[in-house]
Amino acid sequence: MRAFIARNPVFIYIALTWALQWGLVAAVKIITPPGIHVSEDATAHALFRLRLFGPILVCLAVTWYLEGGKGVAKLFASYTRWKVPARWYMLAFTWKFINAYLALGLVFLIYGTFPGFYVDGFWEGWGINLPSILYIALMEETSWMKFGVTRLQMRYNALTSALIIGFAWGMWYLPMLIINEGVPPGYPVPVFMGCMLGLGVMLTWAYNMTRSGLVLLVMQIISNTAFFVTPVLFAVTNDQHYIVAYSWVFITFCALLPLLYGAKDLARRPRARWDTDTVFPAPAEEPEEQVQAPVVVSARVRR
Repeated sequence: MRAFIARNPVFIYIALTWALQWGLVAAVKIITPPGIHVSEDATAHALFRLRLFGPILVCLAVTWYLEGGKGVAKLFASYTRWKVPARWYMLAFTWKFINAYLALGLVFLIYGTFPGFYVDGFWEGWGINLPSILYIALMEETSWMKFGVTRLQMRYNALTSALIIGFAWGMWYLPMLIINEGVPPGYPVPVFMGCMLGLGVMLTWAYNMTRSGLVLLVMQIISNTAFFVTPVLFAVTNDQHYIVAYSWVFITFCALLPLLYGAKDLARRPRARWDTDTVFPAPAEEPEEQVQAPVVVSARVRR
């Protein structure tokens, strides 16, 4: 059993996480009285909130089983790498706002409608949800990206790894879309899944370029913040054109990344692998120097 899990840790993680999520959401749906929304039933809503612990608990359990405390420490080590070029923080804090406002401009050019630059009273909703936003960002970046992508990149190229995780991540959210709870309402499922595939690609590119979990954490926090601010969701505009336009803008950006950086690494350096992305706190030198040095030595030996 241990050997099988060691060979397939990510697929074990995905299977267990899906089973927990779909089983939990099914139980919530069953106990929720007919005609009542999940959030209106205290028991159902309390049970539903447990879904947030599934990915991180499974991720920690598999990591501890295979590598003990050292592996668990590695899961969080990349959050200490903050010394990256300032342009990455600029991107992390602005990427979703840029996509959202490009989408608003696109809809305005095509249909001549404009819902405004921001959602009225967004601070209230954002402030109430901020603790959840912070936790979800930490949970998802640790489990899906650090655990999932870096392990898959030991076996597959970066683009394949990103698409596998993006699809698995989207399928984790799918039951929430079905019962219309815990996700933005009115989000068409194909559009949502396309965005999740794109998110996997973008975050994989960002991590492979920076090795910084902190940059990814900020990107995810902004991802969950921007929809409180920018009027693109159906619940705000009562018009799906905005969220569909946002999705097309974002997916187009993500589709360009493999063309610009290559499917193999999605970066200008070797992709991050779980078995080589081991140094913490973050080293001062660039990671590729650590990877290239053995190659130079071995070449001298052959001569």
